[in-house]
Amino acid sequence: MPRPNWEWIKIDVQITEHPKVEGLSDKAFRALIELWCYCGRQHTDGIVTERQWKAWPPKVRAELIARDLAHPLDIGGGAVMHDYTDHQRSREQIDELSAKRTDAAKKAAAARWGGRPPPDTKTHALPHAKTHPARMHVPMPEAVAEADTWRYAPTVTNLRPVH
Repeated sequence: MPRPNWEWIKIDVQITEHPKVEGLSDKAFRALIELWCYCGRQHTDGIVTERQWKAWPPKVRAELIARDLAHPLDIGGGAVMHDYTDHQRSREQIDELSAKRTDAAKKAAAARWGGRPPPDTKTHALPHAKTHPARMHVPMPEAVAEADTWRYAPTVTNLRPVH
């Protein structure tokens, strides 16, 4: 199953030229990006746990603090990434978008299936199933099961749905 493409962070293409970032060591730059990614994956609004923060050597953490890219927390031992929610989506925004997508998907499914359950696309009946009863239903990847509803049109570059 493909991974939803809503787990991302924004990084300016000129980040390497930003005065706060320009003189960072390679390790500190990597730490910055990885900590931002952690916050994005976990929807923490820029808060980094003690475990994530202390996974980086003291010298690297000191660089991020000195450049005002991270601020250590007094309680908990972690850190807060500087102005994270000014540049990235907040947990609230992500949850709101997720709820909208869920509602839209439910409405689309209801419109398409009219209250009936959708057909099972995870199995595929083989044409020789009568001669091989043990192979009546073979699990198929979603893409293959979905592709069975398409056929080649006279031109090789075009695909049309089979009606």
